[in-house]
Amino acid sequence: MIRENNKLEILVDQLIEEANQLLSTIIQKTKSSDDRARLQRSKWTERHRLHVLLEVAQETKKSLPEGIVAPWFLAELKATIDLIRRWHDKPFWKDIEPSLVNSTHFTHTIAKLHIAEHLEKEGHNVKIVPRGENASPDLMVQAIGGTQDWIYIECYQPKIFDGGSTVGEQGIQNVVKQSLKKAKRQLKERAPGILAICGFNQSKSIVENLKQTITRRLQKTERSNLCGLLIMMLGIMYQRDNENTSFTPIISIDFVPNPSYFGRVDIDVSTPEDDSRLIKGSLKDVSTQDIISQKINQMPVVDVASSDSATRSATKSIIEQKLKLIKEPAPVSRVVIYSKDTLPLFSGEGNIDFLCGHCGTILVKRAWKLSISNIVVKCPSCQSYNEFPKLKDSELSIIGKIGIMKENYNFTGIVFLRRGVSIVGL
Repeated sequence: MIRENNKLEILVDQLIEEANQLLSTIIQKTKSSDDRARLQRSKWTERHRLHVLLEVAQETKKSLPEGIVAPWFLAELKATIDLIRRWHDKPFWKDIEPSLVNSTHFTHTIAKLHIAEHLEKEGHNVKIVPRGENASPDLMVQAIGGTQDWIYIECYQPKIFDGGSTVGEQGIQNVVKQSLKKAKRQLKERAPGILAICGFNQSKSIVENLKQTITRRLQKTERSNLCGLLIMMLGIMYQRDNENTSFTPIISIDFVPNPSYFGRVDIDVSTPEDDSRLIKGSLKDVSTQDIISQKINQMPVVDVASSDSATRSATKSIIEQKLKLIKEPAPVSRVVIYSKDTLPLFSGEGNIDFLCGHCGTILVKRAWKLSISNIVVKCPSCQSYNEFPKLKDSELSIIGKIGIMKENYNFTGIVFLRRGVSIVGL
């Protein structure tokens, strides 16, 4: 036991020393304001997180060998110092460092660097966008293969996910609402973008609730440039084996795709089963209060598989939309698609089934809103004429357009739609 305490004391000393080496300027600039916050007995979540973590380390050093003060904070401090060490010597660190002074920007920046590091490990070229006066995304990530387009990522660290706040249903709904507002304001309109929601020490049940809320909300959006919402949580894995306990920092990454996304960059959300970073085995949601009160063994095991399946199932929901009925167009006045027995006439991988406005037959299956413009479809079932309205040029073709001359076209097979390509009647 004495040997273990000596190891821990050395580790704590190293963390404190390295924090003062890497972040001396930040510590000096924020010390006076954090001292005032402590004197005013502000909650730890209202203080600068770096000072909270260092304070816990100092208190632990004083309390050894009797006990460890808030070991989960020690694990977070270690993860933070390890992260900053890896980024500290990079050329653009001088652009990142000033953002660590502000307490809100500190947690935002740490989360942003965790995401950037995760994407780099996946093989992507990642650029950090320095903070500026104008609204801009936080990261630029280059797609692998193809045209290697750049995807813009805006990071959002809601106060409610600071690890010390109570998170309820209404709070989660507010986070999703604000996330989509932030995405609209700070992601480019014509380029593919991702909004990343970041947080600390959130239970699996809260993350699953967040994913379900995002999934339901994305079913209602028509934003063709938004790839989806990413969820990044920095947590702590508590392990107990006989008399030994450990607290290990872990990062969870989840992605909820936007079914209306119409770009040419594919987002692969699958995780290889042989990934060495995966945690295998059952996990329990444990709060810090449960650790303190020794109630860990009473906590239920989270069924991760069933929760993930529910999210995937919800993501596949399809919107049904009836087309507008019109009279039969004059000869060679419109592009008219008809068929004797082919149904559907078009098919893709989008989120909308377009139905005949009269009989409800599915004429176009799993299209995107921007797939078809200014085309009339004659229903093979009831012979009614259905119109796809003319869309604005600004809405169309993230990749390109396929123009069709005015004429009647008899389909003998299904035409497959491609995401990002609009079929337009001339």
